[in-house]
Amino acid sequence: KSVSMWLKRVYQAKMGEMSGRQVLTKTALVFLSSTITAFGVGLFICSGLGSDSISVWLDGLDHTFHIGIGTASLLTNTVTLSTVLLFCRRFVNVGTAVMALFFAWVLGLCEPWMRAMAAAHAGLSFHAVMVLAGLAIMIFGWSFTVSLRFGFDSTDAILFEILLHRPRWQYRFLKIALDGTFITAGFLLGGVVGIGTVMSFLLTGPGVGLLVPHIDR
Repeated sequence: KSVSMWLKRVYQAKMGEMSGRQVLTKTALVFLSSTITAFGVGLFICSGLGSDSISVWLDGLDHTFHIGIGTASLLTNTVTLSTVLLFCRRFVNVGTAVMALFFAWVLGLCEPWMRAMAAAHAGLSFHAVMVLAGLAIMIFGWSFTVSLRFGFDSTDAILFEILLHRPRWQYRFLKIALDGTFITAGFLLGGVVGIGTVMSFLLTGPGVGLLVPHIDR
Protein backbone atom coordinates (compact mmCIF):
# COMPACT_ATOMS: atom_id res chain seq x y z
CA LYS A 1 0.00 0.00 0.00
CA SER A 2 2.79 2.43 0.90
CA VAL A 3 4.52 1.68 -2.42
CA SER A 4 1.33 2.29 -4.41
CA MET A 5 0.74 5.57 -2.56
CA TRP A 6 4.32 6.63 -3.27
CA LEU A 7 3.91 5.81 -6.97
CA LYS A 8 0.66 7.78 -7.05
CA ARG A 9 2.37 10.83 -5.50
CA VAL A 10 5.23 10.58 -8.00
CA TYR A 11 2.78 10.35 -10.92
CA GLN A 12 0.79 13.35 -9.69
CA ALA A 13 3.95 15.40 -9.18
CA LYS A 14 5.37 14.62 -12.62
CA MET A 15 2.26 14.26 -14.77
CA GLY A 16 -0.65 15.49 -12.72
CA GLU A 17 -1.46 18.29 -15.18
CA MET A 18 -1.58 15.93 -18.19
CA SER A 19 -4.36 13.60 -19.24
CA GLY A 20 -3.67 9.92 -19.73
CA ARG A 21 -3.81 10.42 -23.49
CA GLN A 22 -1.22 13.20 -23.31
CA VAL A 23 1.09 11.02 -21.23
CA LEU A 24 0.83 8.15 -23.73
CA THR A 25 1.34 10.51 -26.68
CA LYS A 26 4.41 12.14 -25.16
CA THR A 27 5.83 8.74 -24.20
CA ALA A 28 5.46 7.52 -27.79
CA LEU A 29 6.97 10.74 -29.15
CA VAL A 30 9.99 10.62 -26.84
CA PHE A 31 10.71 7.10 -28.13
CA LEU A 32 10.53 8.54 -31.65
CA SER A 33 12.78 11.52 -30.84
CA SER A 34 15.33 9.21 -29.18
CA THR A 35 15.35 7.00 -32.28
CA ILE A 36 15.92 10.01 -34.55
CA THR A 37 18.72 11.36 -32.34
CA ALA A 38 20.44 7.98 -32.07
CA PHE A 39 20.36 7.60 -35.87
CA GLY A 40 22.01 11.00 -36.29
CA VAL A 41 24.65 10.29 -33.65
CA GLY A 42 25.39 6.93 -35.29
CA LEU A 43 26.01 8.59 -38.68
CA PHE A 44 28.22 11.15 -36.98
CA ILE A 45 30.40 8.59 -35.18
CA CYS A 46 30.68 6.12 -38.07
CA SER A 47 31.74 8.84 -40.52
CA GLY A 48 35.18 8.83 -38.90
CA LEU A 49 35.41 12.63 -39.22
CA GLY A 50 34.67 13.50 -35.60
CA SER A 51 31.41 13.81 -33.69
CA ASP A 52 29.72 15.68 -30.88
CA SER A 53 31.37 15.79 -27.47
CA ILE A 54 29.72 12.83 -25.75
CA SER A 55 30.00 10.75 -28.93
CA VAL A 56 33.78 11.33 -28.91
CA TRP A 57 33.73 9.88 -25.40
CA LEU A 58 31.67 6.87 -26.55
CA ASP A 59 33.99 6.40 -29.53
CA GLY A 60 36.98 6.46 -27.18
CA LEU A 61 35.43 3.88 -24.85
CA ASP A 62 34.75 1.60 -27.81
CA HIS A 63 38.26 2.13 -29.23
CA THR A 64 39.94 1.25 -25.92
CA PHE A 65 37.70 -1.49 -24.56
CA HIS A 66 36.10 -2.82 -27.80
CA ILE A 67 32.61 -2.91 -26.29
CA GLY A 68 30.62 -1.29 -29.11
CA ILE A 69 29.11 2.19 -29.25
CA GLY A 70 25.74 0.99 -27.97
CA THR A 71 27.22 -0.69 -24.89
CA ALA A 72 29.45 2.33 -24.23
CA SER A 73 26.36 4.55 -24.38
CA LEU A 74 24.40 2.21 -22.11
CA LEU A 75 27.18 2.17 -19.49
CA THR A 76 27.59 5.95 -19.59
CA ASN A 77 23.85 6.58 -19.43
CA THR A 78 23.41 4.07 -16.59
CA VAL A 79 26.00 5.94 -14.50
CA THR A 80 24.55 9.38 -15.25
CA LEU A 81 20.94 8.19 -14.80
CA SER A 82 21.81 6.61 -11.45
CA THR A 83 23.38 9.91 -10.37
CA VAL A 84 20.27 11.80 -11.46
CA LEU A 85 17.94 9.42 -9.61
CA LEU A 86 19.98 9.84 -6.44
CA PHE A 87 20.58 13.58 -6.48
CA CYS A 88 18.50 15.31 -9.20
CA ARG A 89 15.08 13.66 -9.07
CA ARG A 90 13.23 16.95 -9.56
CA PHE A 91 14.39 16.97 -13.20
CA VAL A 92 13.47 13.33 -13.93
CA ASN A 93 10.52 12.28 -16.04
CA VAL A 94 9.68 9.48 -18.46
CA GLY A 95 11.79 11.10 -21.17
CA THR A 96 14.89 10.96 -18.98
CA ALA A 97 14.82 7.17 -18.72
CA VAL A 98 13.88 6.67 -22.39
CA MET A 99 16.70 8.92 -23.58
CA ALA A 100 19.18 7.16 -21.31
CA LEU A 101 18.31 3.53 -22.07
CA PHE A 102 16.32 3.26 -25.32
CA PHE A 103 18.71 5.67 -27.07
CA ALA A 104 21.64 3.36 -26.29
CA TRP A 105 19.78 0.32 -27.64
CA VAL A 106 18.92 2.06 -30.94
CA LEU A 107 22.48 3.35 -31.29
CA GLY A 108 23.86 -0.16 -30.79
CA LEU A 109 21.40 -1.48 -33.36
CA CYS A 110 22.40 1.11 -35.98
CA GLU A 111 26.16 1.01 -35.50
CA PRO A 112 27.13 -2.23 -37.32
CA TRP A 113 25.42 -1.45 -40.63
CA MET A 114 26.48 2.21 -40.50
CA ARG A 115 30.11 1.17 -40.07
CA ALA A 116 29.71 -1.31 -42.91
CA MET A 117 28.22 1.44 -45.08
CA ALA A 118 31.12 3.78 -44.24
CA ALA A 119 33.67 1.05 -45.01
CA ALA A 120 32.03 0.31 -48.37
CA HIS A 121 32.27 3.98 -49.39
CA ALA A 122 35.80 5.08 -48.53
CA GLY A 123 35.63 8.41 -50.37
CA LEU A 124 35.89 11.61 -48.35
CA SER A 125 32.81 13.09 -50.03
CA PHE A 126 30.56 10.24 -48.82
CA HIS A 127 31.86 10.57 -45.25
CA ALA A 128 31.31 14.32 -45.43
CA VAL A 129 27.69 13.65 -46.39
CA MET A 130 27.41 11.30 -43.40
CA VAL A 131 28.63 14.08 -41.10
CA LEU A 132 26.24 16.67 -42.52
CA ALA A 133 23.27 14.29 -42.48
CA GLY A 134 24.15 13.09 -38.98
CA LEU A 135 24.40 16.66 -37.67
CA ALA A 136 21.08 17.70 -39.21
CA ILE A 137 19.25 14.60 -37.93
CA MET A 138 20.81 14.89 -34.47
CA ILE A 139 19.85 18.57 -34.14
CA PHE A 140 16.28 17.81 -35.19
CA GLY A 141 16.10 14.89 -32.74
CA TRP A 142 17.37 16.98 -29.82
CA SER A 143 15.02 19.84 -30.74
CA PHE A 144 12.09 17.40 -30.83
CA THR A 145 13.05 16.05 -27.40
CA VAL A 146 13.40 19.52 -25.88
CA SER A 147 10.00 20.57 -27.26
CA LEU A 148 8.30 17.60 -25.60
CA ARG A 149 9.34 18.91 -22.15
CA PHE A 150 9.04 15.42 -20.76
CA GLY A 151 12.23 15.28 -18.70
CA PHE A 152 15.81 16.49 -19.07
CA ASP A 153 18.47 14.15 -20.37
CA SER A 154 20.78 12.86 -17.62
CA THR A 155 23.70 15.25 -18.14
CA ASP A 156 21.48 18.35 -18.36
CA ALA A 157 19.64 17.27 -15.19
CA ILE A 158 22.97 17.19 -13.36
CA LEU A 159 23.93 20.62 -14.72
CA PHE A 160 20.60 22.18 -13.69
CA GLU A 161 20.92 20.66 -10.22
CA ILE A 162 24.34 22.32 -9.90
CA LEU A 163 22.83 25.64 -11.01
CA LEU A 164 20.21 25.42 -8.27
CA HIS A 165 23.01 25.35 -5.70
CA ARG A 166 25.26 27.79 -7.58
CA PRO A 167 22.80 30.33 -9.05
CA ARG A 168 25.55 32.75 -10.08
CA TRP A 169 27.04 30.19 -12.43
CA GLN A 170 25.83 30.07 -16.02
CA TYR A 171 24.55 27.05 -17.90
CA ARG A 172 26.53 27.78 -21.07
CA PHE A 173 29.85 27.76 -19.21
CA LEU A 174 29.00 24.55 -17.37
CA LYS A 175 27.98 22.99 -20.69
CA ILE A 176 31.23 24.08 -22.35
CA ALA A 177 33.22 22.63 -19.45
CA LEU A 178 31.32 19.33 -19.63
CA ASP A 179 31.71 19.11 -23.41
CA GLY A 180 35.42 19.86 -23.08
CA THR A 181 35.78 17.10 -20.50
CA PHE A 182 34.03 14.53 -22.73
CA ILE A 183 36.08 15.54 -25.78
CA THR A 184 39.40 15.45 -23.91
CA ALA A 185 38.71 12.14 -22.18
CA GLY A 186 37.36 10.57 -25.38
CA PHE A 187 40.34 11.78 -27.41
CA LEU A 188 42.80 10.35 -24.86
CA LEU A 189 40.98 7.00 -25.13
CA GLY A 190 41.28 7.03 -28.92
CA GLY A 191 38.04 8.74 -29.98
CA VAL A 192 38.11 10.65 -33.26
CA VAL A 193 38.15 14.45 -32.99
CA GLY A 194 37.79 16.23 -36.32
CA ILE A 195 35.78 18.64 -38.40
CA GLY A 196 32.56 16.97 -37.23
CA THR A 197 33.44 17.84 -33.62
CA VAL A 198 33.97 21.50 -34.50
CA MET A 199 30.74 21.62 -36.51
CA SER A 200 28.78 20.06 -33.67
CA PHE A 201 30.28 22.44 -31.11
CA LEU A 202 29.42 25.49 -33.24
CA LEU A 203 26.07 24.50 -34.72
CA THR A 204 24.18 22.24 -32.30
CA GLY A 205 23.22 24.94 -29.80
CA PRO A 206 22.09 27.53 -32.38
CA GLY A 207 20.37 24.81 -34.42
CA VAL A 208 18.34 23.58 -31.47
CA GLY A 209 17.52 27.16 -30.49
CA LEU A 210 16.25 27.83 -34.01
CA LEU A 211 14.12 24.68 -34.37
CA VAL A 212 12.50 24.42 -30.93
CA PRO A 213 10.11 27.42 -31.37
CA HIS A 214 8.93 26.01 -34.72
CA ILE A 215 8.39 22.51 -33.29
CA ASP A 216 6.62 24.05 -30.29
CA ARG A 217 4.10 25.68 -32.62
